[in-house]
Amino acid sequence: MKYYSEKETKNLREAFEDEVLGWPLVGTRRMFGCPCYQAQGRLFAFLVTKGLVLTRLPKKDRDAMSREYQTSSFRAGKRTVQDWVRISIRNSRDLVRIMPFVRKSYEAGLEGTEI
Repeated sequence: MKYYSEKETKNLREAFEDEVLGWPLVGTRRMFGCPCYQAQGRLFAFLVTKGLVLTRLPKKDRDAMSREYQTSSFRAGKRTVQDWVRISIRNSRDLVRIMPFVRKSYEAGLEGTEI
C-alpha cells in the first residue's frame, strides 16, 4: 500500500516544511515511504497523500482535534494505530488551522512524552 504521493502532496509538503524545519531540533527522514519529521529523533508527524499524521499528540489534544476536524486513526495495512491521528488537508488554510496541534505533537516529542 502506498501512503504518500509527492505529485499530489508536494505543495502541502513544501508549506509544512517551511514551518516545521525552522523549529529547533527537527530532523527529517523517510518512513513508510513518507516524509517524516522528528524532534530529537522522535517521530512526531509524517505526511500522507493529502494529509498528515500526528504521532505524539496527547490524548486530550487528539480528542479536541477530533471535535473540530474529521480525523481517523492511522492504518498500516490491516493494523490500526489508535494513538496516531490522521487528518486530511485540502488547502493551506487547513494546514494553518492545525499547526497548533502539530506543535503539541512536536513538543511531546521533545519531552519524550508517551501518548
